Amino acid sequence: MKKLIVILVVFAVLVGGIIGEMIYENKLYNGLQSDLEKIAVSIERNEEHVDNPETVELCEKLVKKWEKGKRIVLMLQNHNTVRMLDDKIVSLESVVKSDNYNDAVIFVSSAINFIDDVLLDGMPYLSNIL
Repeated sequence: MKKLIVILVVFAVLVGGIIGEMIYENKLYNGLQSDLEKIAVSIERNEEHVDNPETVELCEKLVKKWEKGKRIVLMLQNHNTVRMLDDKIVSLESVVKSDNYNDAVIFVSSAINFIDDVLLDGMPYLSNIL
């Protein structure tokens, strides 16, 4: 009887950890995606001067949020996925600060699409399981 209780407790802890991991990743990536969408709107609004204070401030906030969550996500996810997103976010900030409209549009849309893919792969949907 004691073994069964121990097994159930360990199982409950594992399931709780898995659910907590999914909630944390989902919250982080959804927050990053909403910030990227704000940056995309700001870039489109300020096509002539991408390096305006509003867009630069949004990019800096995005990078700070990413740096804060990146360490934990590196422990939870595939390192290559995290590094690819890191490259996209850092490159976006650099391109915005260099006032390059075309590259800024490409990097922000690429990052948004990449996060969509990560969210689809990270959550257990029936299509992922089969």
